[in-house]
Amino acid sequence: MTTAFGLAGLALLLVVLAPDLQGRSQWLAEAASFAPYGWICWLVAVLVGLVSARRRLAVLPLALGLAVHSFLLLPYLPGAPSAVAGQRATLGILTLNLRFGLADPERLAAEVDRRRPDVVVLTEVTDSTMKALSTKPWRARLPYRLGTTDTDADPATGSGGAGGTMILSRFALTDLGRARDTAFTNLAARVAMPEHPFVLVGTHPASPEHGLSRWLQDGQSIAALASAHTSEPLVVAGDLNATAEHLTLRELKARAGLTDTSTGRGWHATYPADTWYPPLIQIDHVLVSSAFTTTGLDTFGVPGTDHRGLMVQLAVS
Repeated sequence: MTTAFGLAGLALLLVVLAPDLQGRSQWLAEAASFAPYGWICWLVAVLVGLVSARRRLAVLPLALGLAVHSFLLLPYLPGAPSAVAGQRATLGILTLNLRFGLADPERLAAEVDRRRPDVVVLTEVTDSTMKALSTKPWRARLPYRLGTTDTDADPATGSGGAGGTMILSRFALTDLGRARDTAFTNLAARVAMPEHPFVLVGTHPASPEHGLSRWLQDGQSIAALASAHTSEPLVVAGDLNATAEHLTLRELKARAGLTDTSTGRGWHATYPADTWYPPLIQIDHVLVSSAFTTTGLDTFGVPGTDHRGLMVQLAVS
């Protein structure tokens, strides 16, 4: 048992320390989703080794693995609240994957009314969803919108429903184009926030389950779209189908000079949200450039979808 748990911990550690390995194997790319749980594997291996007289000599390297993995988990720990000097403009960003448009629109509306975001990024938007979003109450909440919808999902075939991505905003939006050759819609818009305009990229790349080449291609295309706007304040938000350990997310942050608003904010897993057990991984993100400081972050549930929503409060310089 010690060996099995030690090897599992080692494998999950390697996909973080050597992320290029994820680009060589779909299995490793998928395994990277659960890399934080490698800490549990190391801990079990150490405990089993300590109680087994024949395994005590193996505890030292296992303890080293546990220590290294613990260090990698530091960004998930809650840190000190961000200090924001002086009076700064504030911005609220909300994002939610609607799961083929099946999320309850009334509950989503209630969350929007309660949280009052300035900008909302919705993925897996369908034609039926858009009808709900086009009513007078929704137009009053967020009058500006930009993006695409997909056909309603076919229950018999399971096709449709995933491709639409929409940006809804209190402020006027200017279309800045889309990422090239991606499975779903990924688009950029300039948001005309008074005195603090910024570029928002609404994202929904394919997951590793769609195939290694598709996952890598989507990641590269979105990174190219975001990095084309680094001369302006920049926000990337949506269902990124990637955890902090994934190669694609790390490359996106590096190329576009972004940080994850969840860093230092504790554990905020968002998927899956429709099971008897709690969500296991965080694949929904709001990434920001240095023009923004995170002042608040939390998640919320909406019936009908397998994702938790993410709400982030920002201070804008």
